[in-house]
Amino acid sequence: MKTGEVKILAFDTSCDETSVAVVQGRKVLSKVRFSQVNLHAQWGGVVPAIARRAHQETIGTVYEEALRKAKCQIDEVDYIAVTYGPGLAIDLEVGVEFAKNLALRYSKPLIPVNHMEGHLLSSLALNSKGNGFISEAKLKTIFPALGLLVSGKHTELIYVKGFGEYKKLGQTLDDAAGEAFDKVGRMLNFGYPGGPVVSEFAKRGTLGVIDLPIPMEKSKDLNFSYSGLKTACLYKIKVLRESRLSEKDWVYDFCRSFVESVTQSLLIKLEMALEMHPEIKTVLVGGGVIANEHILRALGKVTKLRNKDYFYPLAEDRGDNAAMIGVAAYYNFKQNIILKSDSDINSLERNPRLSL
Repeated sequence: MKTGEVKILAFDTSCDETSVAVVQGRKVLSKVRFSQVNLHAQWGGVVPAIARRAHQETIGTVYEEALRKAKCQIDEVDYIAVTYGPGLAIDLEVGVEFAKNLALRYSKPLIPVNHMEGHLLSSLALNSKGNGFISEAKLKTIFPALGLLVSGKHTELIYVKGFGEYKKLGQTLDDAAGEAFDKVGRMLNFGYPGGPVVSEFAKRGTLGVIDLPIPMEKSKDLNFSYSGLKTACLYKIKVLRESRLSEKDWVYDFCRSFVESVTQSLLIKLEMALEMHPEIKTVLVGGGVIANEHILRALGKVTKLRNKDYFYPLAEDRGDNAAMIGVAAYYNFKQNIILKSDSDINSLERNPRLSL
């Protein structure tokens, strides 16, 4: 069997998406996702127990649909892969147990995957026809790379020497960027998830009308922090609501200012990292926050001005998904990070605090 021909069935239940995909090498043959947004909206955020129950109720159906769309039977799958961390503990457990049971039942090796490695490598995915942003020839020239991961719980800069060779250069000290988006959305009564609404409203706002601080602007390290920006937003919204202006007169400008503050904080750290590591050839971005096109373009502009390659996942793959887990699993397979014996498979446990 050629390396590029292995088929991997991948699962992700790290938070509020039940996702299953089938990949062949880097090619994504199918990806099916059940979103729980409507289940959590009334609570203003993800409730782990509700998420777990939804995962348990839907994972079997999503799994069968992923195989059907890939025109594949379980017997044709070579490996099973699953996110085992980081994420919400009781939700991770659903995917881990389902994948372990499948692996044992059908005598398939199991590949454990770090969810953040999935985001890091998400731009490497190819469609079912083998088309994507990074060709096989280009893949040989992308390292060393800098990974910038911007999601709901993580904001990180990763030095990528090669597959599986990672060094964390900076991370969030408190709230991550995505968490700040959703909390500000909640302050503005946008419901859950509020982040996408903030991004949409920002498109209609004017920059410079409302001042907000740029997080960690003066720090000399590569870490991130968004709790201060969150607090500044809370007080600014209070002042604006106490003024005689109606909310429609300032909410778009406020969202525009917030998005720009987050953008500038990311740009400052990105530029600093590239200055500190001039040998970097490529910037890889991933995570749900880069669904914001303004942030995505701004990061790309800075990267390209420094003559670095810039890669990002397709729009539908920027949030949590099993396709990126399958791609990461493929590279774990190539490094022989595989659980083969029944005892090794049974020993795999969720690790909600897992880090790269």
